[in-house]
Amino acid sequence: MHQSIEKLLGVQKLDREISLLEEAKIRRPMELSDDLRKVASGKDMVSKVEDEIKACRMEIDKGELKIREFDADIEKSTIAMNAANTNDEYNIFKGQIAKYGEEQGGLEEEVLETMNHLDGLQGKKAELGRDLADTEKAYQRKETEVNGLVKELDSKIGGLKDERGQLTSDVDSDHFAIYERIRRKVDGDSIVPVEKKAEEEGVFFCQGCYMRVTKQELNQLALAQELLTCRSCSRLLFLEG
Repeated sequence: MHQSIEKLLGVQKLDREISLLEEAKIRRPMELSDDLRKVASGKDMVSKVEDEIKACRMEIDKGELKIREFDADIEKSTIAMNAANTNDEYNIFKGQIAKYGEEQGGLEEEVLETMNHLDGLQGKKAELGRDLADTEKAYQRKETEVNGLVKELDSKIGGLKDERGQLTSDVDSDHFAIYERIRRKVDGDSIVPVEKKAEEEGVFFCQGCYMRVTKQELNQLALAQELLTCRSCSRLLFLEG
């Protein structure tokens, strides 16, 4: 095996580990998305109840204002009734007072029902608020945990990158440049072995793309005098053993 390949295999091993840790670092915060949706949903529910409470209070204020207007109308009609000069006038104002009183009574019942509904909404808001507080606390605990894990991953990644830097400093710069170029281009490993096909004598394949390796290429790999790349997938090849 070529000396540079042997060293680059060590670099590749570290690159695998770094890649896995970086993927984990990306995935970890995603674990918070469900909890974050729960917090947002809880806030939305509280907000909707608050809107209902506001609407109820406006309806109550509107009803109470109308009730006071009925009081004024009844008072005016009562004064007019007491000052009536004829029975007809008296009966007209008396009928108005009865009508105002009936409408006022109906409105008072509506206001009372709205007040009862408001009490229920305020209780619901308090319950939702408690649930939201619990959900937010759970989210904050998990966020703290995830942030701690991400920090640990950052530390591990940093350590592996330092180790990688030490390894690469001992690799031929041209050979390392080839490795880096391939690494940016292909998925998975940049250096792969060639393996023998069990049922056929002397037939070997690139384990990156399964292209057959020629006898001349096998001889080059066996001599290990220069680096060899697969003519199909461009990965660096090596012969095990």
